[in-house]
Amino acid sequence: MQKEVNHLVDIFEPQKPLTAVVAGAKFDTKIKPLESLIKVVDYLILGGVIFNAYIAAKYGLTIKGVSEEDMQIASEFVALADKHPGKVVEPQYIVESDTLEGKTEGGYRTHKISDLKKGTALNFVLDIAKESFVDEKLTSIVMETKTFFINAVMGFTPHFIEGTIGMYSLIHQNKNALKLYGGGDTLQEFKNLLPDIYAKAIDDPKYYFFTGGGTILTAIEQGSPWGLPTLQALMTQK
Repeated sequence: MQKEVNHLVDIFEPQKPLTAVVAGAKFDTKIKPLESLIKVVDYLILGGVIFNAYIAAKYGLTIKGVSEEDMQIASEFVALADKHPGKVVEPQYIVESDTLEGKTEGGYRTHKISDLKKGTALNFVLDIAKESFVDEKLTSIVMETKTFFINAVMGFTPHFIEGTIGMYSLIHQNKNALKLYGGGDTLQEFKNLLPDIYAKAIDDPKYYFFTGGGTILTAIEQGSPWGLPTLQALMTQK
């Protein structure tokens, strides 16, 4: 627990620049931590349905699987992001699929976001495309970062894995940064998709894997680890 707290402090009092990478299946479960993070990070990279809702709201797109509730929350977050210009870093290429059932031949395609006109209707957007991870802006930000917080599976696994592999691999290339990973799904996909890097990371002092996913996000939402009920109970004991 002490290690968890110490590394939470690394998020609240980081070596800068601090970059957070956050993804999720629903915006409403991540919006409070995102609202807290955008105030303290230098850069924020989104993935998953969160990113789909964000670009749909920002650019006037329709994306299958993004609910009206997520669109409403995303619109409010776009307005908040506008007050922190330059912080949200958008991967430039996305993968659209006609089905959730897998990668079927001819059933998926890559789009560059800037090529999509307002009013464009897309099927399911299930991944960040590999082209995003050679984009100069994204790669330069990742390589200059001193502290990462990652709570993100970028694509719809098990079939759409390019985005997660690309993001984790790019972060790994930054040998000097502290890399703080949190969330059960995040750690599981790291093990599954990048076993060689994960095996090295376990013993690398530049990596830390939080055991608590939701708890870490709760602390981030609060802006401090000290308000967590377990820590409060321990600190009030004589």
